[in-house]
Amino acid sequence: MQATFTLHAPPTIKRSTLYGNLSARLVAFLVDTTLIVFSYTFVLYGISASYEQLYTWSDLFNGGIDFTELLLVCKALFLNPFFLALHWGYYTILESSLKQATIGKFTLGLKVTDLRGRRIGFLQANLRYFSKFISIIPVGLGFLLILTSRRHQMLHDYIARALVVAE
Repeated sequence: MQATFTLHAPPTIKRSTLYGNLSARLVAFLVDTTLIVFSYTFVLYGISASYEQLYTWSDLFNGGIDFTELLLVCKALFLNPFFLALHWGYYTILESSLKQATIGKFTLGLKVTDLRGRRIGFLQANLRYFSKFISIIPVGLGFLLILTSRRHQMLHDYIARALVVAE
């Protein structure tokens, strides 16, 4: 008598897609913000006709902190059309690209998809970007929606019908 054994391959278990949690998305945001502000300083110094009009930290804190002066510096930096265009382009172009992620999200293994797991288009990335302003309006409560949502979506994700998933 000869015994025959058939070897069965172990069942493959497909890892379910995990959604990007608050801490991972916050770290990705900090990485992206650092990169944007760092690259923007090159733009700001590059288009500046006179370096005297740009403030340094020693100029700001030399005679104590003057909050009106600090507010003027923040307005000059962040309400500049070049900064706004750079910020908008960074998020919309990279999230609708083949990588589906900004540099911060890509570093942490996150990507932006539609509700079916496909790449979002440029128009959907624009809707997601501009919907972030709606998330800010009620004291940032649109961002805290991630704590109660099943798929870890924020308000702008709901509006744009998008997800941030971990790969």
